[in-house]
Amino acid sequence: MGLPWQTCLQNNMRTILSILFLWSFFGTQTVAFAAESIPHYAVINNQVRGTECCDVGSVAAFAQQQQELRTRNLSATFTVRYDALVDPEFVASIKNYPEFEYGGLLEITPSLATAAGAEYRGTDENWFEAQHVFLVGYSEADRTKLIDTYMDTFQDVFDYYPKTTTAWMIDPFSLTTLYEYGVRTHQITREQFGTDSYTLYGGSPHYPYWSADDWALMPSAVSDRSPLIIRQTTTNPVYNYGDQTSAFTSQPNDYRLRGADTEYFSHLFLQAHDQLASNGYTFSMLGIENSLAEENQQEFFKQLDIVSEWQQQAIENNVVSAQDFYNFQRNQPVQMVSVYAGVWQDDASERAWWVTTSKYRARVRLSGGILSLTDLRIFDENFPDPYSNTQAKSMGWWIAPFILDGSRSDTTQVGQAARNDVVKNRPKSYPNLTVWRLAEGVENVSVTDESNAILVTADGEQVIIFSPNSFTTDQPVKDARWLTEAGETAWGFSQIESVFTSFAVPDLLSVERQQHKLLLFPELQLGEAAAEHTSLYINNRYAIAGRNPVRLVLFPKDSQNFPVLLSESPNVSLSSEESWSNSLPAHGSNGMIFIDIQAESPQAVNVAVSADSFQTDVDVYLAPNCAKHIRYCVLHPIESYWYVRAVLSDKFRFFQQRKQLEEQYL
Repeated sequence: MGLPWQTCLQNNMRTILSILFLWSFFGTQTVAFAAESIPHYAVINNQVRGTECCDVGSVAAFAQQQQELRTRNLSATFTVRYDALVDPEFVASIKNYPEFEYGGLLEITPSLATAAGAEYRGTDENWFEAQHVFLVGYSEADRTKLIDTYMDTFQDVFDYYPKTTTAWMIDPFSLTTLYEYGVRTHQITREQFGTDSYTLYGGSPHYPYWSADDWALMPSAVSDRSPLIIRQTTTNPVYNYGDQTSAFTSQPNDYRLRGADTEYFSHLFLQAHDQLASNGYTFSMLGIENSLAEENQQEFFKQLDIVSEWQQQAIENNVVSAQDFYNFQRNQPVQMVSVYAGVWQDDASERAWWVTTSKYRARVRLSGGILSLTDLRIFDENFPDPYSNTQAKSMGWWIAPFILDGSRSDTTQVGQAARNDVVKNRPKSYPNLTVWRLAEGVENVSVTDESNAILVTADGEQVIIFSPNSFTTDQPVKDARWLTEAGETAWGFSQIESVFTSFAVPDLLSVERQQHKLLLFPELQLGEAAAEHTSLYINNRYAIAGRNPVRLVLFPKDSQNFPVLLSESPNVSLSSEESWSNSLPAHGSNGMIFIDIQAESPQAVNVAVSADSFQTDVDVYLAPNCAKHIRYCVLHPIESYWYVRAVLSDKFRFFQQRKQLEEQYL
C-alpha cells in the first residue's frame, strides 16, 4: 500500500488521464454520450478450470482472484469446470467465498465424458478443438448425458443448479436443456475469426441479447423463453473486427500480446460506458481464466483497481454478477436499435460504430477520412444453427449471413480469412477492401438518436439512417441481396427508392452453406484428395541436418477445390535410408498436413508424396552445420552452399512472419 500522498497523486493522475482521453475523443467527433442518469453495468465473469489435461487451472490463482475481488468489494461470477467441481481444493475455496455467484463452465474433459458414459476422442494436443471441448462435437444423446452429469455434480456441491453457464459455442438443443435446468444467462465467446479452433462471426458485437430458439448467434425479440446471451470480454470496436491475433480485447493475455498495458484497458473500459443514452444503459464485460500465467493474473488485478474506482464514482455505476445483470435486463424492453462506438486509442481519426437491431447489424467505419459501410449482416430468429443436427468435425464455424463483409473476399483462403477494414496506411498484405463508401474527405462525424433511429452525418450532411427493420440512404449502394445460383433471393434488403428493408428466407441458409462453404460454413469434412486441386508446398527446401527439419505442407482439396480432411495420412517415401519423415495431424481450419524430413548427416533426399489420386516428388537438402564443422564444409563446397541457403531462408521466413504479425497488430 502506498503513502497517502502517493495514493492522492495516483487518483489525480487517473482523473487527468480520463479528462485527456475524453477531450481527445470530443475534439474529433460529435457524439451524444450516455447521460449520467442511465445505469452503467460492468459484469465480471471468470472461468475456473481444474487440474485435468485441458489447459490446467491453478487453485491458487482462483483463490487469489476471489480475495482480490473481496478486498475491492466487487461482485463477480465464477463458472466452474467439471474437474474443479470434483476437486476438494477447489470446492474448499468456493466455500470460503460464498458471496460470489458460481455457475457452470461446460468444457468437456475426459473425466466428465467418462462419468457421463460419452466417448471422448481428444488428446492433450487437440483437446481445445470444437469437436472435443464443446457440446457441439457430440451426438444429441451424448449432449444430454454430459449436461445431466455436470448438473448432478454441480447440485451435489451447491445444493442448487447454476443460473449462469459458459461455453464459447453451444447448440440450440443444449441451450434449451440448460434453460430447463434453470439457466438464465449463458456466456459465449467474443466476435472472432479462427481463434483457437472456432469462429463466431457476425453476431451482436457488444450488448447482451436474448437468444433465438434455433441459433444462439441470432438475437430474439422475445425475452421469456431462452437464456440471455452475454459475450466474453469487451472488444475494441475499431480493430477487433477482422482480427486474427486476439490482441484487441479487454483480456490481459490478449492485449499484452502486442505490448499494450493497463492504460489500454482503461481506455476500452471507459469508452464502453460513454455510449449513446438511447441504448438505455451501458455495458462492459471482463474476466480471466485461472489457467493463465501469473503476469496476466497481476494485470487483471490492475484492471480491478480501475473498475473499483469507477464503481465508487457514481451511484449509476454498477459492478454485478451475471445473474444480477440478468435480473436487471429481464425487466427492460428489448432494445430496438443499439450503437457501440469506439475511437482508436492512438489515433482519434480511426473510429467505428456498430449498429445492431433484432433484424440486422451494420458497421460504419471512418478511416483515412473515408466514411464507409463495411459490414452488413441479416438476423432472423429462424436461421438454423449448423450444429443443430450435426456434430463439429474439428473447428467450429458460426458465420452470420451477410450482404457485405469488408474483412474478407471470395478468393480468401480458408482459415486465413479475416483482415481489418482500415484504410489509412493499409498494409500491402491485406486484400483489396470491399466496402460501400458513404462520404470522403470527412473531418467530423455525428451519430445521434432520432426517434428510435440512428442518424449518421458527415461534416453536417446526412448520409444514412438506421431504423429497427431498415436503413435509409441516398448514397449509391450495390444490390443488397444474396442470390442463390438458381436466382432466388435468400436474404438481404429490398429497396424502395432510398429505403432498404431487411428480409430473409431462413430455409435457404443450409443450402447456401453448402454452395458457398468458404464464405458461410468452411467446416471441413472427410474426403478424397483430387490430383487437379491438391498441392504440395515447400516451406523450406534447405535445412540443417541434426538440427531442424525440411518442412513440406500438403494441401488436400476435393474435386470441387474445397479443403478436405484425409481419412489416412499421406504416403511418404524417401530416396535415402538414413533419413526419415514425420507427418503431423491435419490442421482443422484448412486440412493442411505438415510433413517433416530429417536426417543426422548431410544428404540430398528425393521425397515422394501421395494421397488418393494425388502424387508428386521433390528434392530437398539437409546441410552440414558449418558453424560447428568448419573443416567438413571447406572440403564439401556444394553442401556448404546448402548450409548458406538454409540459414538465409530461415532468416527470410522469420522476417516475413514478424512483418505479417506487425501488420496484424497495426
